[in-house]
Amino acid sequence: MMRKANVLVLGALIALGLSSCIKDGETFDWRAQYEIEKPIIEEYAKTHMNAPQLHETTGIWYEIVSPGETGSFTYKASFPTVYVNYVGELLNGDEFDSDDSAAGAKFSISNNGIIPAWQIAFFPKEIKFDEKGEPLDKPIEFGGITSEGLQKGAVIKFVTPSYLAYGQQNSNTVPANSPLYFEVKVIDIEDPSGTGN
Repeated sequence: MMRKANVLVLGALIALGLSSCIKDGETFDWRAQYEIEKPIIEEYAKTHMNAPQLHETTGIWYEIVSPGETGSFTYKASFPTVYVNYVGELLNGDEFDSDDSAAGAKFSISNNGIIPAWQIAFFPKEIKFDEKGEPLDKPIEFGGITSEGLQKGAVIKFVTPSYLAYGQQNSNTVPANSPLYFEVKVIDIEDPSGTGN
């Protein structure tokens, strides 16, 4: 049951994010918006990264600058807490958010903690363990960018379509329908209980 719930979490999150800013009687086609953004994102990635790769399922372009400490964290069917240094920019180069403190910014890689693109960047392709660390009968296909998920010390750069960021939401720092660029360094990662691997 927990496996099914976690699989549905990402889909529900994306649907909620896409529908949250639609006015009554108005429809928003995120696929059409993505088609507009796709060549812009690709050009940006190829210009600002050394060896960008496309995550075809989502349209995120990424580069793993450093894989970090292999095996330093095992992802489970729960939401870990991460401590990161990061920079978030609009594709025109304007920085809208960052943290370069020694301790790093603390985030829960959960539905309420971060945008979907960050979940896809952090979580592995499959989750093989339940929340207690016991092997699952069948892995949960999550669709993350890497096989093992981001590890302690990992550095990633990625450009996300707006539908996996803030969608149609408009703020003082991020206009509606904005693809975004992130550079993230994982300082530490731990289970929700506050323990590491």
